[in-house]
Amino acid sequence: MDKKTISAFLLIGLILLLMPYYYKLISPPREETADSLSMEKAPSTLAEGPSEQAEMTRQEAEILPRKTTELEEARTGGESGVREWYAPDPIEESRIIDVETPLYSAQFSTHGASLHSWVVKPTLPFLQEQEQLVRLRDSNRNLVLLARGGRGLFRSEEKNFTPDTDQIILNKGDGEKSLTFALALGSWGYYQETYTFYPDRYSFDVHIQSLGLSDATGAANALFTWGSGLAQTEKDSAQDLYYTEAYYYMGNSREKLKSSGKKIAELAPTGPTRWVAQRNKYFLLAIVPETPANGAHLATFPDSLYNGKFLPKLYETGLNFNLTNGDLDKKLIVYFGPLSQRFLNLVDPTLKDTMSWGWTIIKPFSIAVLWTLKFLHGFIPNYGLVLIIFSIMVKLIIWPLTQKSYVSMKRMQMLQPKMKALQEKYKGNPQKLQQEMGALYKEHKVNPLGGCLPTLLQLPLLYALFIVFRSTIELRGAPFVLWITDLSMPDVLVLLPFSIPLYGNRICVLPLVMAISTFLQSKTTITDPNQKAMLYIMPIMFIFLFNSFPSGLTLYYTLFNLLSWIQQHYMKVSDPKIEKELADLKTEQAKAARKKGISNPK
Repeated sequence: MDKKTISAFLLIGLILLLMPYYYKLISPPREETADSLSMEKAPSTLAEGPSEQAEMTRQEAEILPRKTTELEEARTGGESGVREWYAPDPIEESRIIDVETPLYSAQFSTHGASLHSWVVKPTLPFLQEQEQLVRLRDSNRNLVLLARGGRGLFRSEEKNFTPDTDQIILNKGDGEKSLTFALALGSWGYYQETYTFYPDRYSFDVHIQSLGLSDATGAANALFTWGSGLAQTEKDSAQDLYYTEAYYYMGNSREKLKSSGKKIAELAPTGPTRWVAQRNKYFLLAIVPETPANGAHLATFPDSLYNGKFLPKLYETGLNFNLTNGDLDKKLIVYFGPLSQRFLNLVDPTLKDTMSWGWTIIKPFSIAVLWTLKFLHGFIPNYGLVLIIFSIMVKLIIWPLTQKSYVSMKRMQMLQPKMKALQEKYKGNPQKLQQEMGALYKEHKVNPLGGCLPTLLQLPLLYALFIVFRSTIELRGAPFVLWITDLSMPDVLVLLPFSIPLYGNRICVLPLVMAISTFLQSKTTITDPNQKAMLYIMPIMFIFLFNSFPSGLTLYYTLFNLLSWIQQHYMKVSDPKIEKELADLKTEQAKAARKKGISNPK
């Protein structure tokens, strides 16, 4: 490699080294308070049953006999009709409806007909424990209908709905089951939401219906929205927040709300909208209408507006619907689960565009890498072994190119004496020197950039592996051996009580092994005395660089280096023509030196 190429690699390495500090700058660690810990870090409690307050309200509700005409009374306003339809209802009169399926446990509140809890069960290798996906503190903002007009404002989150059941339990093999929430709009009519659940999917159907909604509010359209953002699920909160985004799909392309999260931002595109979605690192919340909505609404704001603590990119995403003949009759699908193509394709194939694939030029590599790893994992249960096989496959594929490059590089090394002789001969004539150098390369069929070509071709693959291991849920929690329990995270062996600049507070083993493999591989390629320093600088730089990278990526790179070293170690390169010319050149230099009185010319 020439000096420019080495400088380019150093610059790339410096940028990657500074990336963790950039993440911390845009996503500072969140301060945990006792309240936030109790509210957001107890998925097991939520999964076991409703809260104490919810249990009290359910017991109170069970005292009264259930009426078969309850839903009808809710739609018509019952007999009393004392409270105005638009007045907020007291929260203490609400109760919790439990939904239990093989994949998740959910809790809906009759206050707002909103989703208060969604706990994904550990049914898959990448779901090793219960995951609470709802931000509990603002759960009343989930699945809210807003209609604003000249006669009033309707917000479903302010109203107490009447459910048609107290509990839904779905077992494997069961058919679908539905839960309907109904609300009277005084003498104007009613509004209701029907949720349909399935035992084998992370999505549920929503049917929104109204009668007299436009008459009651004067509104011409309504917004159905998810407003509480998503809960953090990863120990490394900075990484979780880095991948937190909000999207909408319009005009056959996925668009994103661009925001750092430090300031309030809002976007309200109009036109046929296929879906809106928001995600964190590994999970997605998407609202997909049966027919395209009339527009989308996306907003983000600092979390301090809600709980006094800064949390970048807290999103609200919703769909805008025109009121047909003054009312709503819309069907939607709400997906709330892992960012996995397997499940996203069941809802809408275009939802895969919410996954992280890297730059456009890298995307095909990322998709190919993920497909290959998953295919191999179908036969080999350990992703670490899959990576070993994958690295061997890649090495075999590029073996001819590497061999050709290595031969070219060795010939360049053999030609160094002649090149130096030309440089000395034409040092005052750069144009003539360039012509003679070109002729020398052409005569001996040498490409000056041939030694770097395999490395440059590997860069898209290396970056694709970085993306796949960092953001693909299938590799989340994938173990290898011994202390390497998660290939999507660094293989931390020891945590230090202090932090080392650029290195951090964790000692990982694989980066050290990779540094050794880099040293061995570089030792066979770097022969220029002017580049000897790189023999030691590169391995040290990689120790700092890869200490925060996924261990799967480090494992792959280490294996690839070792395979390259083995290939170069046993590959002999000779060229009789060059060797004869070098011998003649050495003889000429010796004669010239003897004439000048130099006994041992170099």
